[in-house]
Amino acid sequence: MFNNNEAEMSNTAEVFEFFGYGSLLWRHDFKIVEKKHDFIKGFHRKFWQENKTHRGTEDKPGRVAILYETKEDDVLWGVKFTVVGSANIQEVKEKLNERETVLGGYTSFHTTFYNEDGVHSNVLVFTATKENDLYVGPKSENMEEDVEHIAKQVVGATGKAGTNAEYVIKLDYFVQRFFPEEDDEHLSLLAARVKEKLGNRSDSVLKYLEEMEDYFARMLMDTRQKRTMASFQNA
Repeated sequence: MFNNNEAEMSNTAEVFEFFGYGSLLWRHDFKIVEKKHDFIKGFHRKFWQENKTHRGTEDKPGRVAILYETKEDDVLWGVKFTVVGSANIQEVKEKLNERETVLGGYTSFHTTFYNEDGVHSNVLVFTATKENDLYVGPKSENMEEDVEHIAKQVVGATGKAGTNAEYVIKLDYFVQRFFPEEDDEHLSLLAARVKEKLGNRSDSVLKYLEEMEDYFARMLMDTRQKRTMASFQNA
């Protein structure tokens, strides 16, 4: 299913759409004309990929989210980004390739994006497979044991984009606030374990999220009414 060749699109294409489910939700510097949040099917988030650039180093790699194939009717919520114009599309593709593939070790594939009105569209998604050198998979079949192992690694890792703990806590916060329909037990349990291990050190991340609460709430109201996130800027 996962094939880098599928990611190759003509540079003359007028519309390019891709799906974000991790830090792309809030961290992007692309010329986006529209952002909509709904879901793709058949996947869950799992922190089974190490990262040695954005959220970790060679000596202390961090963990980042990837897609794990599940039942066909399982849904994973995120954001569909739309880019128009060949020049903008080329720029976005180059940035995504550098960020997700070169530095992140991800591959890409196309899947279907669904919205509440029943409208479907084809989107590009990045993830990692078992063939990737940075893929580590689950430590244990028991989710709590697996998450405990991941949390220990997360709290000690920092990369060019910031601490690994910030990434986990922020992603959990974003999913809870904007995608309440999703029951991501793996993510919520991991965030809880990371906060426990950080203790007071998690205050800076939580303080930031509290300061942004009103902003996020206004955006949430808009997106609930319009099902779009076109007004969201980097935070």
